[in-house]
Amino acid sequence: MSNNILKVGVIGCGIIAKIGHLPWYNHSKEANIVALADPDEKKLKKAGKLYNVEKLYTDPNDLIDDPEIDAVSICSPHWAHAQQTVRAADNGKHIICEKPIGTDLNQIDEMIKAVEKNQVIFQTATQKRFSPGFQMIKEDLLEGKLGDVFHASIYWYHFIPDLDIPWIRKSLDFLKKLGIDIEKNMGAWRLTDERAGGGDLMDHVPHYYDLFRFWFGDVATVSAQVRRVYKSRAHEDHGAMLFSFKNCETIAVFERSQNITGRVKGEELGRIHGTKGSYYFDVPHEYNLEPMEIKKFMFSLKNYIVNRKKKIKIKYPKDKWNLSYAREIRSFINQCLGKSNEDVGFPEEWIPTIYDGRAALEGVLATYESSRTNQTIHLPLKSYSPINWKNTVE
Repeated sequence: MSNNILKVGVIGCGIIAKIGHLPWYNHSKEANIVALADPDEKKLKKAGKLYNVEKLYTDPNDLIDDPEIDAVSICSPHWAHAQQTVRAADNGKHIICEKPIGTDLNQIDEMIKAVEKNQVIFQTATQKRFSPGFQMIKEDLLEGKLGDVFHASIYWYHFIPDLDIPWIRKSLDFLKKLGIDIEKNMGAWRLTDERAGGGDLMDHVPHYYDLFRFWFGDVATVSAQVRRVYKSRAHEDHGAMLFSFKNCETIAVFERSQNITGRVKGEELGRIHGTKGSYYFDVPHEYNLEPMEIKKFMFSLKNYIVNRKKKIKIKYPKDKWNLSYAREIRSFINQCLGKSNEDVGFPEEWIPTIYDGRAALEGVLATYESSRTNQTIHLPLKSYSPINWKNTVE
């Protein structure tokens, strides 16, 4: 790394790269985007022009093999992560990889071997940890401000209708002929591509499974019911999960769906309840890049008698450089350059590792296994068989 500048290559020029990676490397004075890779030449050239990047590869392996690159952001589809990680590690490149970091635990174990053997940095891109609001909750839990936490719940949905309804399919195909691929742009491949290893839960459970572990420690058991509401989809599009933890009495509930009629961007609401009070949070859609607001309801004798709980609104600065995606990339750059993470204000020991990424996938697979067997799954996961939706009575 010359002059303490991290030379970065980004694999994949889709939504997550455009929102979560490219803008923040471009904004940093300590990183330089030297190459991009994407098999979609139109998308690749557009990103190259926007960020003034000359090296454009349609084959990600060519980017990974480029000796000029110090580190890679892997923003490709799930099934490509393992091969790209192993190749990058063997080339001595540091890695930040979008979740899920793989679709199979054996794959991830091979990734871990490559990362450890080559002594490269691997950061799992679960950006919710870096939200100032969620970090504040972590710090407050450590300080015992909520007392003994006995319950947490998340209700999170988006709305993607059944795209195979005749009039919708006809409209989508017409727009595609005009060069507007709405299915691809909304990420519907996660529900329809067999290679994804799972559907909506594979894509979204890792976020809050990681946060639950961040807040409450390792998960002990997983109970779940998973559904495929629209039979035209290859994978699940709806589910409800219940988690218990090894070192505390907290019950955590996670509800997730792509089918709740409403706004495409949906709704994301959370609650944490303890013996001293409760936190309520309403999370803006991650692509809006807006700060989150948290409401605190703290117990006191006065409030108990008059039934008026104290409400505190916590607003965060609208400086985008301090939002979760930016803080995630800043932390990765600091790790690669061997710098303190003090400027981000996020402890280095909290930065998600490849082991956190593995734990998140284990949680997803345990969710599937619980629903498939109709049993509570105790971790570590001892066996797993995919849900065969073609043979499932729904």
